[in-house]
Amino acid sequence: MTALASLDGWELLLVLALAALIGWELLRALQSRTWVAVYRPTLFVAAVLGYYVLVGPLRALGLDGAGYRGLDHRDLLVWGWFGALLSYGSLLLGFYAAPQLSAPKRLILKPDPERLYRTGLRLCQLGLLMFALVSGTSLFALFNPLAAGQLLDGGLGESGVDVGAVANYFNYAVNFLIPGLCLMAAAWLRQRRHTPVLVFWFLAAVAIYTSLGFRYRLVLLAIPLLLLWFMARRKRPSLPLLAVFLAGFITLNGLIGLTRTYGRGLDLTAIEGQGTADLFDAGFGESAVFFTTSGVIEQAPSRSPLIGPAPLLATLLFPIPRSLFPNKPDASYITDATSRLYGGENYARGTAFLNYAEYYLIAGWPSLIALSAVLGWLLRRLWNWFLIRQNEPFAQVVYLLTASYLYVVISRGYLPQVVMLFAFTVAPLFWLYGRWAQPVAELRAAPAVPPLPRG
Repeated sequence: MTALASLDGWELLLVLALAALIGWELLRALQSRTWVAVYRPTLFVAAVLGYYVLVGPLRALGLDGAGYRGLDHRDLLVWGWFGALLSYGSLLLGFYAAPQLSAPKRLILKPDPERLYRTGLRLCQLGLLMFALVSGTSLFALFNPLAAGQLLDGGLGESGVDVGAVANYFNYAVNFLIPGLCLMAAAWLRQRRHTPVLVFWFLAAVAIYTSLGFRYRLVLLAIPLLLLWFMARRKRPSLPLLAVFLAGFITLNGLIGLTRTYGRGLDLTAIEGQGTADLFDAGFGESAVFFTTSGVIEQAPSRSPLIGPAPLLATLLFPIPRSLFPNKPDASYITDATSRLYGGENYARGTAFLNYAEYYLIAGWPSLIALSAVLGWLLRRLWNWFLIRQNEPFAQVVYLLTASYLYVVISRGYLPQVVMLFAFTVAPLFWLYGRWAQPVAELRAAPAVPPLPRG
C-alpha cells in the first residue's frame, strides 16, 4: 500500500494542497520569460518543505510507519501538514503582497573580479585564523575527517587560546569560509585565475565542516557554488544535473549522519556491510524532524503551554555571552515542548522541529500566520534587491547564499541560533557589499545605471 493510499481524507487534502501550492509557484517560475525567475526565494523554501514535509514523511509512512523515539506519530501528522500549508501559504501572501521594485540606492556598476577574489580570500583567512586561535592543534586533526578522532586522541587535541566570554564568536567564525569561498568562486567564473588557491580553500572547508559534523555548513557551501555556475551564464539550472546532485547529496547526508561524531570526524566502520542504497535511505532520516513538529503543534496549548515572546526575547539577548549574563534566556522552551512529547528529557535529547512549529508556540495559529507572512515580506525585499543587481557577481553571491540559508531558517525552529548563524554566514556579505557599492546619486554616468527589471 502506497503512502498516499494510507492517508485519510483530511491528510490527503492537506498534502495535495501543499503540493499544488508548491507546483503553482514552480509553474509560475518556469513559465516566466526571464531566466532568473527560477531562482525565486519562494522556490528555495518549497524545496526544503518538499524534503521535510512531503517526500521524507510520505516515504517513511510507506516503508516503516510513523514511529519515532518510541512514539507512534501516525495520528499527529495532520497537524504538521496543516501547519506547513498555512505557513507556506502565508509566506506566499507576504511575498506577493509586498511592494514592487523601487529605485536602487547603491550599485556596483564595474565589478572587479580580482577585488572580488581578494575579498573572499581575506574572509577565508580571517575565519580560519579566528577558529584556529581557539582550536589550537586540534585544527590539524579536523583536516582529516576519516582520522580526526584518532589524531585528537593521539596528541592533537590541545585547545588554543582562552578568549573568555567570546569563545563562541571565534568558533562561529569558521563559517566565514562559506561566503569567502563563494566570492572566490564568483571571481574564478569570470577570470579563471587562482584555481589552486580556490581548490585548496574548498578542500580545507569541506574537511573541517565534515569533521565538525554539522551538515548545514556543507549545504550552504555546495548549493551556492553549484547555482553560481548557472547564474554566471544567465541560465536556468539543469534539471538532470540537479537531480544527480540531490541524489548524491542525500546519500552523503546519510553517510555523515550514520558515521559522524561531532568534532571528531567520521567512523566508516559504522557502515560496514551497507551499500549506497542504504546510505540513500539513511539520508531521509533527517526528515523525522517533521514528526516532532507535528507532535509539538498537536499538544499545544492543551498539554504544553504556549510560550509567548520567549523566542524573540531570547534572540535579542542571544549575542550576550552567558558568562556576562548568567540568567539570559536559553532554549528551554524547545526542550520543554519535546520532553513533554516524548516523555522525558532523555528521550527527547537531540530532537528539533521546523520553524513554523516555533512560530505556532508563540501564540498559536495567529503567530504562525503572522511570522510566516513577515518572512515572505522579507524574502520579497531580498528578491527585489537582487532583481536590480542580478548581473553583478557580488550580488549573485549575496543572494544565492541568503536564499540557501533558508534551509537553516526552515529546518530548525530555534530563532536565536538562526539569527546568530546568519550574522556569521550571510550578514558579512551585505556589509561588504555596502562598503564596495557606490551611491547611485553620486554616479556620474547616469545612463550606466540599469533600468528596473520586472518583478
